[in-house]
Amino acid sequence: MIDDARRQGPWRRAAWIALRLAAWAPVTAWCTMAIAWAPRGPDALTWSMAAGFAALAAFPAFGPMPRLLRARPARIACTLALWAAVIGWFWRLPAPAEARWQPDVEQAATVEFDGDLATVSGIRNFRYRTSDTDADERWEERSYDLTRLRTVDLFFSFWGPELICHNFVSFGFERPDGSMEQIAVSIEARKRRGQEYSAVGGLFRQFTLIYVWADERDVVRVRTNFRGERVHRYRVEATPENARILFERYAIETMELGSRPLWYNAVTQNCGIDILRTAWGQGVPLFPSPSMLLNGTWERQAWEEGRTSPPASFDEMLRTADITEDAKAAAPRDFSAAIRRREVTLRMAPPSRQPPANAK
Repeated sequence: MIDDARRQGPWRRAAWIALRLAAWAPVTAWCTMAIAWAPRGPDALTWSMAAGFAALAAFPAFGPMPRLLRARPARIACTLALWAAVIGWFWRLPAPAEARWQPDVEQAATVEFDGDLATVSGIRNFRYRTSDTDADERWEERSYDLTRLRTVDLFFSFWGPELICHNFVSFGFERPDGSMEQIAVSIEARKRRGQEYSAVGGLFRQFTLIYVWADERDVVRVRTNFRGERVHRYRVEATPENARILFERYAIETMELGSRPLWYNAVTQNCGIDILRTAWGQGVPLFPSPSMLLNGTWERQAWEEGRTSPPASFDEMLRTADITEDAKAAAPRDFSAAIRRREVTLRMAPPSRQPPANAK
């Protein structure tokens, strides 16, 4: 490529090199990061390998080459071959089924159906003491009569950024005495012992995907009481039939992950996007739009599109949906009822049929 540029004028040569650099740099940077991070995480060895790849990839594009490889097509072919080798290796990396998982994701849930009865094993019901890592670990098995499924709730948990958050759902079953029993499902990154979550690691196959089935006193309370997160709850407008379909889809996804583990991805396979995919399947593209990806903005989108009730200002809606202080004050036995003293209903709309923004 350099030899080709030398035969041109200085401006054309500079433009040619800039164009090549613009095409070469993003892909090479991605490949370099993939080598450094996937799948074991960055360390001296992986960074050395990544630096070696970057230097090797620079030669076909900008460095001296043997006479037979100096022609532009040969240089392009060498660069493409290097990129293809890394990309092919990356996409073929299998997600691990077994590892030394962190305690809160150590067990993967299973769901079995017997007619209308669903039995969920591996329900997390930790009793936290002083922090989210100091807990009595409890894993339980419970059965649910799907004919008594009445409600679906959607939670937004904000740990800092306002544009992104953690989403999870909770299903409510009516007991014979009229009281309600909830079971929450949280789609999370399954971390190995010693790992901490990072957005960069979430892009480069550091974590696998897991559907955590949990008691609300665990999955909600750990966020409000021990992680200092702000949590909002919305009642999803759904018939019992549609609620059952959603529950069964969650169960199917859970079982499929048990037999075919998948990598967590901070963009294409995460807590918010996978909720949409579980509900609408192929209606959600592989690479979501910013409005889908920025799940911290879903509340405002729903309010602007008239999909929340009762009618209120946006700030009033947020105050009503905020259950943080209710959760902190709730007694364990009364926890689920305590965080449902106020109600905001949310109507979900399939991505392809959402009304235009500012519909209010």
